[in-house]
Amino acid sequence: MKGILIQQKVFKAISDTYPDNATEEKIVKDDEIAYSSIILNLSDSVIRKVGTQDSAKELWKKLEELYTETSLPTKLFLLENFFKYKLDLSKNINDNIDEFTKLIQDIKLTGDKSIDDYSPIVLLNAIPDTYNDVKSAIKYGRDFVI
Repeated sequence: MKGILIQQKVFKAISDTYPDNATEEKIVKDDEIAYSSIILNLSDSVIRKVGTQDSAKELWKKLEELYTETSLPTKLFLLENFFKYKLDLSKNINDNIDEFTKLIQDIKLTGDKSIDDYSPIVLLNAIPDTYNDVKSAIKYGRDFVI
């Protein structure tokens, strides 16, 4: 969403980074464009939760409040899922990696920037035991598996 607002050159409507010489008309127009861009990209259920907001900045703030919770229980839940992560053999590798990456991004949103340090070993441990040869090849740097 942030990318859309930046592309439309209205991100400043939610970040309050207008130059001193910005006219009131420009500020109002940018706010309208930003507000409509955000609303048009939300599902009906989300609109019902945030539809009472009057400006793009208020709308953005409400969305952040609803969807970027950084409470301790949330962080613990995400970390537990991260460290217990296992590859799902019924999914293809791209879907598994996407799921793992999303988990990492969610943890980073809670303020934990060091999670990248643990990602390789957690991903290696996520490989099922039936692939021990592959795990060993990755771990010890062999180029082929016999």
